Amino acid sequence: MTGRPLCLIGLLLMVVIAGIRLWDTDLDDKIYTGEQKRLTAQVDSIQGQGEKRVLILRDVTQNGEVFCEKIRVDVRPQNCDFEEIRIGNLVSIEGRIYSFSRPGNPGQYDEYRENRDAGISYRFTADHIEIKQRSCHYFKQTMAQIRSAYFEQFARCLPEEEAGVISAMVLGEKSGLSKDIKKVYQDAGVSHILAISGLHISLIGAGLFYFLRRFLMPMKAAALISAAILLMYGELVGFPVATQRAIVMMLCVLGARFLGKHYDLYCSLALSAIIQLGLHPMELFHAGFLMSYGTVLGIHQMVRPLQEEAAHPISQSVLGCVGIQLITLPMSVWFYYEWNPYSFIANLLILPLMCVMIGMSFLGGTISFFLPVFGKFLFGIVHLILEWERWVCSCIHGFPGADFIVGCPMPIQIVLYYIILEVVIAAARMRPDFFREKKERFWCIQTAAVLFGMIILFFRMPVSGIQITNLDVGQGDGACVQTQNAAILIDGGSSDVERVGEYRISRYLKYQGVKKLDSVFVTHSDSDHLSGIREIIEDPEHFGLQIGRVVLPGVDKTDEAYNDFVDCCLEHGVPVEYMIRGQKIRIGDIECECLHPDSQYDWKTENDYSLILLLSFGKFRGLFTGDLEQTGEREIKTEPVDYLKIPHHGSKGSSTEEFLNMLSPAVSVISAGKNNRYGHPAKETVERLNQIQTRIFCTIDCGAVTIRTDGDGVLSVRTYKT
Repeated sequence: MTGRPLCLIGLLLMVVIAGIRLWDTDLDDKIYTGEQKRLTAQVDSIQGQGEKRVLILRDVTQNGEVFCEKIRVDVRPQNCDFEEIRIGNLVSIEGRIYSFSRPGNPGQYDEYRENRDAGISYRFTADHIEIKQRSCHYFKQTMAQIRSAYFEQFARCLPEEEAGVISAMVLGEKSGLSKDIKKVYQDAGVSHILAISGLHISLIGAGLFYFLRRFLMPMKAAALISAAILLMYGELVGFPVATQRAIVMMLCVLGARFLGKHYDLYCSLALSAIIQLGLHPMELFHAGFLMSYGTVLGIHQMVRPLQEEAAHPISQSVLGCVGIQLITLPMSVWFYYEWNPYSFIANLLILPLMCVMIGMSFLGGTISFFLPVFGKFLFGIVHLILEWERWVCSCIHGFPGADFIVGCPMPIQIVLYYIILEVVIAAARMRPDFFREKKERFWCIQTAAVLFGMIILFFRMPVSGIQITNLDVGQGDGACVQTQNAAILIDGGSSDVERVGEYRISRYLKYQGVKKLDSVFVTHSDSDHLSGIREIIEDPEHFGLQIGRVVLPGVDKTDEAYNDFVDCCLEHGVPVEYMIRGQKIRIGDIECECLHPDSQYDWKTENDYSLILLLSFGKFRGLFTGDLEQTGEREIKTEPVDYLKIPHHGSKGSSTEEFLNMLSPAVSVISAGKNNRYGHPAKETVERLNQIQTRIFCTIDCGAVTIRTDGDGVLSVRTYKT
């Protein structure tokens, strides 16, 4: 470290940034929910292509006063002619402003933090945009136009999905990627190839330098021109994390050749990190930064010593892919909560062809400007490689255990894993005499040590007692109940959050390491109680979650939505059972008793036939009430409970005095969405709850609400937001 001061500076910078993050209050000056604004700002960049283009504006002012640093502007095509707008233009925009949403559940994507770390304060929906000054940043604008031109050439020469993949790999432009194609690569554990990586930069930089020096010019001139082209390419693709790291490191290589000095990988890596964190400090906590820098460091620190033990090139390649996967494993499960153990096979079969595909894509895109027929011929090679990639990914995803849900590990587990991995690598370097003639035994011990580290990383403490989490699903309902040997879901839907199953429910379940739901109880057929469950049932391969059975209220009189949901379950092979008053189901240590409805209950609205579940665990009693209203509440007869999920999101027409006095819950939870059009929870309901002196928690303010008890003691309540 003393011989590499840049490494020490980089480490100290990371410590300082981590300290700042700990003290960061993480609060906006003001929360915006669609207020009308007229702002003036300068165009910083134009992102996306076609109808998915957005503007990033900087130096935002309102009435001549500073408003914020940056905003993201979504512009409807009919309100803006992008051909007229140039990077550097001063524009006036009029429309509605919104704060970025913050996560309400463990494991949920943090849109607010992601944009805040990038310096973007708000998002803006523009109804009108006017160019005030036509000043232009010509270099950035030229790069943006070249980027668009290549994007259009890819779209002309390749099928839509394949053009989206090539645009992502070569231009860093992901607006053309379909959800289905993302899923194919993600399921195989190779989604990293859909982004500009250090491999791209190495191929471009090293290949260009070699060609120029070998055939056209002296070494110093070749180094200067290669460096200039690399910087231009970085601007072309927008300098994502891995690209910036690789370009800085490649510039260090070229600089060392130019000056005749020794190249030090660790110093160049540290210099790249210092530059990146100096510009964007909070990148330190993002997956892209950690995966990119961690992979490079791990390859040189850990993988290469292992490869030295293998003489055959194929063995070295296999060890390299396995080693990289072992290095990035903790980061993968920390950010994504799942792992494909076969992804090293996909990497082994796909990565060697990347250099051919990237080269053919660049060459084909360039030639097609002048000779479209020959360009399409080159893209034929690209098409064949993409078909091979898709076939490999499909096969890998079909292997047993490919969707291995791990859950989010604790930091101490990650530290212990890396300590064990470093010990294994250190042993490989030392090559003890005892193992010189017994390499097989040495490899067995090393493998056993790595497996032990993986066991530590994947280990999850079993739930102690019972844990009930009312998820923040917006205007809807969803509760996950876990014990040491069981996991169930009671409702799961939303009327104001799109794809709530993918972005909230399944993310929470994976964060918790839940691989199977023993039972899913659906209280009634309203979409705000089952839309997310339906998502998971209809696409089990994507979510990777198993559902043991779905339980519905066993009423004879049903509605169309009820019947449609039953058909959906049966079509996808999910067993359906029914419960009526008096029936009980035992799931592990949990007893579920149905208090309502009867099979012949003559309901007037779907809410009235809501399945009312009494959960018992030891002495603990919890009541789940769906959207029960006053008519249904009169049907309920039971003893006081410890926990109550308030009926119908706390509406005025539910939770009568008689009902609440009968139950007398210690803890009451209301599930509702912020600024919902129904006014839930009603102030009258909150007043009635206050009268019985229950502790009230609402997902609007608290986010996910988690109740824990050992079944024989005091309830503990933890909220995600507050």
